[in-house]
Amino acid sequence: MSVLSFEALFRSAPNAYVVLAPDLSIIDANRAYLELTGRSLEEIRGRRLHEAFAPDPRQPEAGPSLLASLDRVLQRKKPDTLPVIQYSIARHTPEGPVLEDRYWSATHTPLFDEHGEVSAILQNTSDITELVKAGHGPSASAGQPPLVQLEEGVISRALKVQDEGDQLRRLFSQTPGFVCFMRGPEHVVEMFNDAFRSLVGDRPLMGMTVRQCFPDLEGQLFIGLLDRVYESGEAYVGRRMPISLRQQGGVLEEMFVDFVYQPIVEVDGRVSGIFIQGSDVTMQQRSEAELEEYRLHLERLVERRTCELQQSEADRQVAEAALLQAQKLEAVGKLTGGVAHAFNNMLQIIGGNLQLLRRNLGTDPVAQRRLDSAVGSVERGARLASQLLAFSSRQSLQPQPLDLADLVEQMVDLLSGSLGQGIDIQLDLDRQAWPVLADKSNLESVILNLAANASDAMGGRGRLLIRVARHSSHDGQQVLLSVVDEGCGMSAEVRKQAFEPFFTTKRDGGSSGLGLSVVYGFIKQTGGSIELIPVSRGGTEVRVCFPRHPDSPAAAGGRAAPEGPAEVDMQAETGGLRILFVEDDPTLRMLTGEVMAELGHSVYLGETAEEALDQFDRESFDVLFTDIGLPGMSGLELARRVREKLPGLEIVIASGYAIDVRAEALDGVHAVLKPYDIERVRALLDGIQGRLG
Repeated sequence: MSVLSFEALFRSAPNAYVVLAPDLSIIDANRAYLELTGRSLEEIRGRRLHEAFAPDPRQPEAGPSLLASLDRVLQRKKPDTLPVIQYSIARHTPEGPVLEDRYWSATHTPLFDEHGEVSAILQNTSDITELVKAGHGPSASAGQPPLVQLEEGVISRALKVQDEGDQLRRLFSQTPGFVCFMRGPEHVVEMFNDAFRSLVGDRPLMGMTVRQCFPDLEGQLFIGLLDRVYESGEAYVGRRMPISLRQQGGVLEEMFVDFVYQPIVEVDGRVSGIFIQGSDVTMQQRSEAELEEYRLHLERLVERRTCELQQSEADRQVAEAALLQAQKLEAVGKLTGGVAHAFNNMLQIIGGNLQLLRRNLGTDPVAQRRLDSAVGSVERGARLASQLLAFSSRQSLQPQPLDLADLVEQMVDLLSGSLGQGIDIQLDLDRQAWPVLADKSNLESVILNLAANASDAMGGRGRLLIRVARHSSHDGQQVLLSVVDEGCGMSAEVRKQAFEPFFTTKRDGGSSGLGLSVVYGFIKQTGGSIELIPVSRGGTEVRVCFPRHPDSPAAAGGRAAPEGPAEVDMQAETGGLRILFVEDDPTLRMLTGEVMAELGHSVYLGETAEEALDQFDRESFDVLFTDIGLPGMSGLELARRVREKLPGLEIVIASGYAIDVRAEALDGVHAVLKPYDIERVRALLDGIQGRLG
């Protein structure tokens, strides 16, 4: 069965209803009202009530009485009743409009908007002309007494009203929102619908007070609000109000409701009860709460992801800066290695000529002193070239297990003498620190270099702290070497450039700018790290970390020292060897060739590895003496090619840096470090001659 709408009920109701705007213009009227007044809706809609039905001039009090009742409704916001009012109605006849005296009983009820203001007035009109005229004359109907006819009319209207009430109750019961009517100050439940029963659960309701029905509402707002609305006669609107009610099983369940408490005001202005209407919005509230929680969760995810992206970008920038720095140092290292190689060649030429001059100089002491000074300069230049090669990571190291704390302690006297009396050296040494695997001479140079830099930063006066300690990080177990000064410190820009080759803050020209860059190259080659840290009280801490050496007694991964003059038989008699000497520098090639020839050997000169291989195809030789840096094929590759063809051939490789021949798979090959002197060459060739017999 379909549910009648309120509009359909309004249209078909047997009682006469008209809806008025606050300015008393007619908004709508039902069929019973239009039939009662003899008007059409189009004729009266939009017109003011007292204009659509102009009062009879013979009854001047009728219009003001009607308007006064309507005004009371607007002012008091309460219903107002006119029990009896004489108001003539103009009937349209063929002879024209005829005024017909009628008696009415009218009830004016205010209709409120969501803000509690009167938005319209509902007028319920009953024609009581028959009741008023009952005692004033005979009836024209079938000779029945007037009162009998009146009773039949009243009974008929009562039946119609009962039928209308049945329809209202059915509509009341089936409306989707919950509704309930409570009467009196104790709020006795007299009517409710199925939706209200679903809301409050299976509990006794009818004829019971609200406190009897809902003891679990004590302490909540709802009962107090009912009392307030009943006492004040003012409606209350609640939005998303939380309510806790016990359901089946005694479980206290929280719900959320939208509702209106509407007071029922009688004719005399007294509140007789409260009409409750509302909706259960629990699911909507929970959905919105879940949506809000999901939104907050998404915001947290976005925030976390944003932080991760920002951190990733920061890490990328750091990695990019480190890569650029490494690439720059690698490029400078390659350049430095090439410069050092060329520098070694020049030193070799100068040193070789000085040695030849020494052989022919005689006993002039002044000339001998000057020659010694020149030779000393060549040796210092060779050490500088060695530093350059160490920076470029082309200097092969000879690592060994070292106790860093013992090494620092052994160097105290050397450091004190080098730094001067103005520097107070303090040690903080962890005797339990693990050994490290490093080249001893280079490690000593690192400590001297860092101590000298610290002394310069303090102007030759101050406290210098050298610390050795165990250190653990994400890179594993390490040994920390820390050098802390009390100088003026370094700016961020200086710390950024400190390891770059040839960078120096000294303005007197007394620094090559290679100190820290050489330290950096050695530490990186050893597998360690170096960091410059500003000290809060002023000064700088240079923090160097070396990986812990494995517990095995042997120096794991260490390279064998190159074969040198110490392994050569110094007493072997010189014989004539056939030597193929390969060197790309023409001056050095000619000079070394002359030295070997002067030593009594047959020397054949070559400029490239390719020429040397062709020469081996044509002739036989006792010795291949080659420089490591040749254009095209290197000296190492030349040695490998020749070794494959002539396994028993003696091979000598000259280089500006030490070569680990075993690592190069060239066991038995002799390595000589440039610049080399005549005596070293003599001893090397004599040893070869002795082995060849």
